[in-house]
Amino acid sequence: MSFESKLLQMKGMLKNKPTKKQQSKRAERPLHEEKWKEIGLELVENKFGFVFQKKITYPFTTRHGSVLLSELDPVLEAWGKTDFDHPFKLDAQDPLVFFDTETTGLSGTGAYIFLIGILVKKSDHFEMMQYIMPDPSHEAAFLYETGLWKADDPIIFSYNGKSFDWPQLTSRWTMHRQDLPKLPVPRQIDLFHGTKRIWKNELARMKLSTIEEEKLGFVRHGDVPGYLIPAIYLDAVKSGFPEGLSKVLYHNELDILSLVSLYVLSSNLLMEDMESETSGAYTNIGKWYADLKQFDQSAAYLEHVTNDRGASSALARYLLAIQKKRAGQHEVAVKLFKEAAPHLRGSIEVEAWIHAAKLYEHQLRDLNQAAIMAGFAKEASEHTNVRQSLVSDINKRQARLDEKKRKKNLQVQED
Repeated sequence: MSFESKLLQMKGMLKNKPTKKQQSKRAERPLHEEKWKEIGLELVENKFGFVFQKKITYPFTTRHGSVLLSELDPVLEAWGKTDFDHPFKLDAQDPLVFFDTETTGLSGTGAYIFLIGILVKKSDHFEMMQYIMPDPSHEAAFLYETGLWKADDPIIFSYNGKSFDWPQLTSRWTMHRQDLPKLPVPRQIDLFHGTKRIWKNELARMKLSTIEEEKLGFVRHGDVPGYLIPAIYLDAVKSGFPEGLSKVLYHNELDILSLVSLYVLSSNLLMEDMESETSGAYTNIGKWYADLKQFDQSAAYLEHVTNDRGASSALARYLLAIQKKRAGQHEVAVKLFKEAAPHLRGSIEVEAWIHAAKLYEHQLRDLNQAAIMAGFAKEASEHTNVRQSLVSDINKRQARLDEKKRKKNLQVQED
């Protein structure tokens, strides 16, 4: 550009010529095609490049752990007949997608999804499709081939996918937003969160493999550790040797089949099964329903647990007492608080005695019992760490009750 042209451009009198948009270079056919075919992967081509895929079909009679895949339909039918709401409640006609990914890292622009597994229910079988990205130059083709953009109001099942897998997928999809169709925003059922709600404090770990062994009756043999998966994929891309990659595919397959079994098991516990689990699990379910404001369903689980005595049912009694208090059943509520409190520990014990004191003071009009309950609360607060505001509340309550009792005794003497 001449000096005169540069000067005119600086003065805004000469417009820059629009630069031509560079055409994205078409990805080349991937290496090691024949070797990857040895582990059941088929190379397919679409308008963006190449993708390896593997198709697996399962008869309805397939068993994964203690659950038959055919049990999914009765569960969906049972949910349809319930008169209460829950995040797991679905219709038999809903488009269900059981979904899991494997990645080269946990976060960052350099972390790719390289494997996406999808399981759907067909008319007479289940079908799983696993898609593998040959290398990063085929990412758009890989994402496109999954067909997730085609789904009409899909319901995505995952295990921690709401926090990790789907946001990661959305991030990678955004990188190709100028080429790929728009990805729908699905309804998600993250079975990791459901598992925490049901088995909190019942299981030492919430890893899917732990759930499989302790709840689904399934133990993995020859499975590849998760931390090795990125290295195995990267080595397979570089060297072409697929043996390790076949184990990654199997790992992904087991993860997805476990989603079906876990949903069936969890749904049964949330609807009808009150025999096979611990009192702690049923207490957690009762609390979950209470948090959802499904109080009748909550009470059914909590009352089931309170058939037992002692520490195992203490939390259930406390939670049930809260509901009875809210419903105006004050005598039932105070009885439950008094039964629960001696078996509770920490601030919840203090709160149970305070609830009982409030009921005796304001609803049952028994100042002597209210003072006794406040005394128990005070004693319990001295043996545990509780917030200072709770201690101040107890002190004020005791002082107020003492004053009320004094006035009442004076009135009796005057009469």
